[in-house]
Amino acid sequence: MSMQPRYLQELIKNLQEFYKCPSCETNYHFDDIRFLGEIDLYCFVQLSCHSCSLPVLATVSVNGKGNAKHKTDLKQNEEAKFATKGAISAGEIAEFHRWVSKARSFSKRK
Repeated sequence: MSMQPRYLQELIKNLQEFYKCPSCETNYHFDDIRFLGEIDLYCFVQLSCHSCSLPVLATVSVNGKGNAKHKTDLKQNEEAKFATKGAISAGEIAEFHRWVSKARSFSKRK
């Protein structure tokens, strides 16, 4: 399946309308959104905030439903457990990055 130009334009309009920079809450401009590619029913885009320059990578379902038969290494009970956790927030990602950075700097000192 190849993303047709009109669907790509609609995707970009939706991203502009419904998404804001998680750092500074600025709305994205057309030039802030870069289409990276697609696999199956998913598009990959990079959002770069024109105000604070924060880059965000996003995976967007093309049909709005997602792929029911997705590939995963999770067991069925693990998948159900994580499905109830909800989306990962920008703050959680930043906290994980800080933790990984501290762990790396600690291991380099040894």
